[in-house]
Amino acid sequence: MFMTQHTPYSVARFDGAIMFNSIRAGLMKTGITKSPIVFFKVRAGAQLHPVWALDNLAMEIYAYCETAKAADVSETHLQVAVTASWVSGENFSNLFATFVEWHIASSELRKRARLISAELINRKGHDWPADELNIPVATVR
Repeated sequence: MFMTQHTPYSVARFDGAIMFNSIRAGLMKTGITKSPIVFFKVRAGAQLHPVWALDNLAMEIYAYCETAKAADVSETHLQVAVTASWVSGENFSNLFATFVEWHIASSELRKRARLISAELINRKGHDWPADELNIPVATVR
């Protein structure tokens, strides 16, 4: 029996480098809940793609970016393959990362980033930047 799998949303997949100096981290407020969120850019060839990530993935990406900054590596060091979903309003479209595959040669950088990521996730975002970040999705009236 053949089953067709339908995806109820648009998906984007691209390879590139996270421009780790461009990352912004904070909290997204949805009702009474505040979720960790990051905004970052991925350079894919000549294009810079703005991308958002939430919750545990946000903390993972933040950990890799902070580790790369501390290691003083080149801006294109964090090579990635990103899978993202489009979240769109009438005037804006945003990419939300759902999965990041890391292609980093430095095993020490990967090890340190994974440790920081696990610590952030285990602390459930305590000590996470408290700035409120808003996704640019405007409602047209």
